[in-house]
Formats: sequence, structure tokens, C-alpha cells
Amino acid sequence: MRSREQGFTLIELMITVVIIGILASVAYPSYMGSVRKARREEAKRTLVEAAQHLENFYAMNLTYSGSLSGSVPTTLSLSNDFTDYYSLTAAVAASTFTVTAAPTGTQASDICATLSINSSNTTTPTTSGCW
Repeated sequence: MRSREQGFTLIELMITVVIIGILASVAYPSYMGSVRKARREEAKRTLVEAAQHLENFYAMNLTYSGSLSGSVPTTLSLSNDFTDYYSLTAAVAASTFTVTAAPTGTQASDICATLSINSSNTTTPTTSGCW
């Protein structure tokens, strides 16, 4: 009796690789969209936290002036995850402020682009799903 060798043929392996490639090409854009959305949520959380810090400063001093260290609120600590994908700036006057998170790097392709919040709690952009 002849024994038959078992294994995969080259055609079977090529078909498997093609199927995996097709699945990956469909799944990767969806994955990257989810990652961008998670980073956007972090940016929104950071903007709200910055606005809270500025409001606390105003409650104690009756002015927003002097509440910044560089371009961010003095008591706000930014994570590396945030600073890798967003640039935070604040424009402060005595009675108003605007805090802005501008996307950088790979996050720059996010559909919401630059996010901001001001002293009257107005957020931009007003696009559905951004805030």
C-alpha cells in the first residue's frame, strides 16, 4: 500500500492568504475610525476638564487672567496620549476664555477637525457626532 502524504497544496495556501488580505483590507479602515473616535473623546474630556479648571480659577479670583501656564490652565496635566494627537491652546481674557484642541499627526484626518469650548459653554464644531 502506498501512503499518501498529507498537507496543504500551494493553491490552498494562496487562497487562504487572499481571503485574509481581503478581510484585513475591510477591517482596517473601520478599526482606524474607531481609534480616531476614541482619541476625539479624550480630547473632548480634556477640553471640558480645562474649562472646569478655568471656571474654578475664576470663582476664586473673579478673572480668568493669570490662569494659564504657557497656553494651558496651570492645574491641568496632559497625558502623552493626548499630546501625541492634539495640541491644546487657550485664549484667555479677564471675563472670557476659549480652549481649543487642534488635531496633529494621524489624528489630523479626523472628520471633526479642531474642537473648542468657551466660557459660555459653546462647543465647536457643531457637526453631529463631534460633541
